[in-house]
Amino acid sequence: MGDREIKVRRATRADGDAVFRLLGELGYTELDRAHFDATFDVVLLHSEMILLLAETEDAGVIGFASLSHRPQLRLGGTLLTVDELAVTEAAGGLGVGRLLLAETRKIAEELGARRLQIDQRRSRDSYRRGFYVKNGFEEADSAVFRFKWPVR
Repeated sequence: MGDREIKVRRATRADGDAVFRLLGELGYTELDRAHFDATFDVVLLHSEMILLLAETEDAGVIGFASLSHRPQLRLGGTLLTVDELAVTEAAGGLGVGRLLLAETRKIAEELGARRLQIDQRRSRDSYRRGFYVKNGFEEADSAVFRFKWPVR
């Protein structure tokens, strides 16, 4: 990656190929391209979603964060959620995730968000390294429940 500056920006439709490749590198190899493209377009056009990309001039897209925001009654305001945050293995340790979270915090402030949160599996390396705690997050006393239905 060299000494190139890492830039964080909002994604555009032209970034679809780069994000798809990044997801493949991260192990999402069974992702159907047509479904990805349709979902990518929805994310970009959705008024309550933001897709941030981290890139360098020489390596291209090296990370992304998908955010969603919505009003929440119990907060009396906006909840901003980091739905996905991923960085290429080659860019690990370069501060890419930290930069994506810094931009996310700016967006939370711009939106007047009452809460910024992320759900993460405890088995992930970033959890074991304390990545989110090191970046100002506190682990909440909560549990995530998902309704089971047949997977397509």
